[in-house]
Amino acid sequence: MLYGDTSRRGEKRPFAKDPTVIRHNGRYLMYYSVWSYDREHLPKNFGKKPNGWWGAIAESKDLVHWKRVGDIKADGLDVPGQREMWVAPCVKKIDGRIHMFAQCRVGRANPATGRTECLIWHATSEDGLNFRFTETRPMFTPQNKWSIPRAIDAEVYRVGDRLMLMYATREKPGAQIQRLGIAWAPFASDWAADKWTELSTAKPFFEPELPWEMKCIEAPTVVERRGIWYMFYAGAYNHERQQIGVAWSADGVNFRRWRNEPVFPHGKPGSWNEWESGHPGLFVDDDGRIYLFYQGKSTLRGDYSLSCVEVVFKD
Repeated sequence: MLYGDTSRRGEKRPFAKDPTVIRHNGRYLMYYSVWSYDREHLPKNFGKKPNGWWGAIAESKDLVHWKRVGDIKADGLDVPGQREMWVAPCVKKIDGRIHMFAQCRVGRANPATGRTECLIWHATSEDGLNFRFTETRPMFTPQNKWSIPRAIDAEVYRVGDRLMLMYATREKPGAQIQRLGIAWAPFASDWAADKWTELSTAKPFFEPELPWEMKCIEAPTVVERRGIWYMFYAGAYNHERQQIGVAWSADGVNFRRWRNEPVFPHGKPGSWNEWESGHPGLFVDDDGRIYLFYQGKSTLRGDYSLSCVEVVFKD
């Protein structure tokens, strides 16, 4: 499998990153991020909409051949200053209902960083294509001593009667190092903004420590097998040879690295992912088989494509 979205920059520059996948009504739906339109492909009726990062959807019958469906459509949110909509979405089917946890830039710039920071918003869908936001404010904003008010790359999963939320953010005041935070809300609640309790209040939940991770840990994605939670994560920033590592946990909260090397490194010279294998997204199919979707590129400043591999847990 190798997929790139051609809607923004044409057949010569396909682009797609940050994958997440569900199965719904007999087909697979893959959600991902796309970059802005170039002048040649900008729609004539585009108007004054923000031309930046956006979320998009592709469909497949076999996990190999994918076809673009369109951009993510979401209603119920009318906030001034919306930019970069529904980027790096985490889409999950929970008790039969489709939920999207996606980052969006809204409002004024943060004085500490000079930019508008992304926060996590929550929306639901019946068909997997059209979403509606549950609130007109972010679902989650970090409340801790160590990070700027930023939350991206959401990942949610259940541990007992709790819904866990992992997110990536940066330290204050420099905002140079990407780290992970973790929070939880009662699973039986509506997961509104006032339901979340942050666990990583004094320090990051997970942060770069190994040489290959450089200054960034991001894009966590979690699967549970036989009472053990496995977290695949991206180490190093994009454009710095991002690769994928694995950590594990016996309680779904406290994770430690499985090994000190990437479990899924970048590709060999001349391959489509020679420069990067990053931003993992785990998908568990109806038959229990597990697939790791990820992004890659062949050069330092190249355009992103998506692929996947099957993950097998040995006894």
